[in-house]
Amino acid sequence: MKNYVIPTVFLVLAVAGCATHYAPEATADPYGFLAGLWHGLVFPFSFVTNIASWLLSLFGIPMFQNIQIIGRPNSGLSYYLGFAIGLYLSIGAGANA
Repeated sequence: MKNYVIPTVFLVLAVAGCATHYAPEATADPYGFLAGLWHGLVFPFSFVTNIASWLLSLFGIPMFQNIQIIGRPNSGLSYYLGFAIGLYLSIGAGANA
């Protein structure tokens, strides 16, 4: 069992070196609750746009590459809480018709 400890630690450290790092300007003002709420509200549109972007990239057409579903960097729990509320308001509220 101890034979796997050193390679596992090495692999974890190697993969951690591939993490995305943001510019200091971006981390100074991350997306918060209201941005998460907005991103949740526009989720259906950004989801369809991401699928269209992926399909167009298969044919070598670079369109809609800057549109993302999740805003990064974000503030964490407050952003995701706003995103969940916005997502519920945009696609989940119509379930009780």
